[in-house]
Amino acid sequence: MKWYVFLSFLLLSMLTVPAVLAQEFEPEDMEFQMEMQQRKMDMEHRQAKMDMERKMQELELEQRRMELEQARHDYDDDDDKCEGAVGLLLALCLIVHILVAVWVYMDIRQLGRGSGIWIVIALLAGLLGALVYAVVRIGDGRQKGS
Repeated sequence: MKWYVFLSFLLLSMLTVPAVLAQEFEPEDMEFQMEMQQRKMDMEHRQAKMDMERKMQELELEQRRMELEQARHDYDDDDDKCEGAVGLLLALCLIVHILVAVWVYMDIRQLGRGSGIWIVIALLAGLLGALVYAVVRIGDGRQKGS
């Protein structure tokens, strides 16, 4: 019977020692697990915060891109307006040069004197050429009248 008692005591001690040790380490394991859970939650919080900051930066970058695109579009519109105004100004100058040349031609034909060089000067110089022609014509008229 001693043998059974010793064997049962040994069996009981083998079963209780791990249970005692498990109870002894269980709070530390729980603290460790809680600490790990806390760290995991902190990491998730930091990751979410970083994701939010990255998305905010992307939105700001997109907003700046849109502002630059709008400014570029406005600048292109201004260029188109300037090109239209320059084209209109050139067309107006061409019309004025042609009208001045026609006036010089008609005046030469009416007086029956002068040369075609004045028409070329009027075409190239425009109003300045017509002014020079008028000064020369007035000078010619005074010399012939005297």
